[in-house]
Amino acid sequence: MCILFWTVNNHPRYRFIFAANRDEFLNRPTAHAHFWPPPNDHILAGTDLEAQATPLHNGTWLGITRSGRFSALTNYREKKFLGGKSRGALTRDYFFHDKNVSVHEYMEKIKADAKEYGGFNLICMNLNKKAEPHEMVYFSNRENSEIADLSPGTIYGLSNSVLGNPWEKVKKGREMFGEIIQRNLDDEEALIDQLFGLLSERADPAPSSDQDVAQILEDVKNWIFVPKFKYLNNAYATRTSTVILIDHDGNAVFVERDRFQATKSDNEEEKFIPLNEKGRMFRFNIDDHSLGDNK
Repeated sequence: MCILFWTVNNHPRYRFIFAANRDEFLNRPTAHAHFWPPPNDHILAGTDLEAQATPLHNGTWLGITRSGRFSALTNYREKKFLGGKSRGALTRDYFFHDKNVSVHEYMEKIKADAKEYGGFNLICMNLNKKAEPHEMVYFSNRENSEIADLSPGTIYGLSNSVLGNPWEKVKKGREMFGEIIQRNLDDEEALIDQLFGLLSERADPAPSSDQDVAQILEDVKNWIFVPKFKYLNNAYATRTSTVILIDHDGNAVFVERDRFQATKSDNEEEKFIPLNEKGRMFRFNIDDHSLGDNK
């Protein structure tokens, strides 16, 4: 369970504004956001570190390249996760793909193989100034969805249902996102802090240890921030929050903050991390790099 909010060309200072929570098991091996080692050092993303993964085969849930190719993924909630291929490869392979392949061409390729994956929502964009008008595309392999162009000037939200059938927390979050970007026209720090505040909207009261898991899974549809609860015998919660801003000159800031300390064993207590801890910040300019930054 994850949640994403974003808009493009909808702010006097910023070309792209993005905010997201990653909800995950707290003991799942994961690397923080980082620039990947060569030859893929154009990619800024976290990575899945499951035992079978390798440096060239780690999946990711969201990331961006130095030239502004952006992608993010959420799972579609369903009782059975059908499909043999890793959904984390959907975002990763967009970054690996040849620079001459458009966003639409990449999505057509994914659509052709869609039955091989569990349910997913995928967004891919090219945000480089040289790529204007920006290609921004959404696709899900559930509910008979088709490849859809995303519009500049629109505030989008996406969780674990399809884009056109949003959960209540997505509707609420879009409104809050719009209010935040309207009142923060030039103060980067204030905008970042308030977007992280949006990502911290939580249940009150938090679920108790003896609360019915089925009820919690329904309640999650209303919670932007997911507090810790036991699911399939493991601790589950919002694990990281991410904010990305790209201004109209191509200056990008990528901020990732931990919300719970990851654990290595079932006996280790998960530590909640206050929002004021600054996490990791990266700055670079996407317009200074050619569209083929992977070569």
